[in-house]
Amino acid sequence: MKRLSFLFMAFALSAFILSSCSEDEDPVSAPLITVTPADDTVKVNVGDIVDYAINWSANPLLSAKISYKAGTLQQIIHDTTFGAGVTTYNYNVQVEIPGVIPVGTVVELTFVGITSDQVSTTVNKYIFVESGMATYNDVVLQAQANGPITAATNLSFYSSTMNQKYTLNQSANADTASYIDIVFTHHSIFKTNAELSFQSPNSANLHQMWAEMPGFNPPYDYVTENKNLTYFKKLDNVDWDNLDYNGINDAVGAIGTAIKIRGIDVGDFIAFETEAGTKGIVKVTTTEIEHNPYNETYITFDVKVQK
Repeated sequence: MKRLSFLFMAFALSAFILSSCSEDEDPVSAPLITVTPADDTVKVNVGDIVDYAINWSANPLLSAKISYKAGTLQQIIHDTTFGAGVTTYNYNVQVEIPGVIPVGTVVELTFVGITSDQVSTTVNKYIFVESGMATYNDVVLQAQANGPITAATNLSFYSSTMNQKYTLNQSANADTASYIDIVFTHHSIFKTNAELSFQSPNSANLHQMWAEMPGFNPPYDYVTENKNLTYFKKLDNVDWDNLDYNGINDAVGAIGTAIKIRGIDVGDFIAFETEAGTKGIVKVTTTEIEHNPYNETYITFDVKVQK
């Protein structure tokens, strides 16, 4: 048994079978290679495992080989030679598609059989990564900046698709802003979970909040075309451990039109849908709330997001 984890982009080619035979008066038949699943291209989600069962048969069978191609990387993953009298051979390969593989990736597998007279057969199969889900654990965000110093240090902005955190200053960059989906804030001096919120980056409330604070020039520009729209809603009874791409769709359902979710407690499940239509779910694991200064408040969460 062989399990592989492919991390590189490959390019789809048409599946083909090549065979050649000697020009002897009594030519040896080319090897027969049977691959299960039989489809030339298997469509998968990120996190799936494709189990290939391969059978080589020929009289006589000299060797069997498997290789893969992923982008510019090509590698032989199985190569065996047989003694006299071998006519059939079986082998299994498990191909695991990890969460870091982007949607649209194509992996090419090549199966080769050769007889003792150097008559060969080649069969190609492909794996197309159709959709998937990424899981990020222990994401920590800090409440909003309250002045020029914290504007450069407090990581209050989050990109769910990139799993990256940003400061207020970084959010002013148009390219960076295009990635940001979630803004974490602490609303008042009260030391309570009711004052915690996730907000859409294009929320007018954010502009007002920073405009009313001294020391910001200019304040948060929520109208910039690169500020994304994100919708939120709270969920109950999420089967977190068994979520997959389709499971997120089922759990989130119709997201609604709320661009702010206020009152966040440990154990909450908060659904979101990005401007690009990507859905995800946040699971809040800890909160650390301060009131003096309020921007020393932290939230930690896990997130599962479609890819």
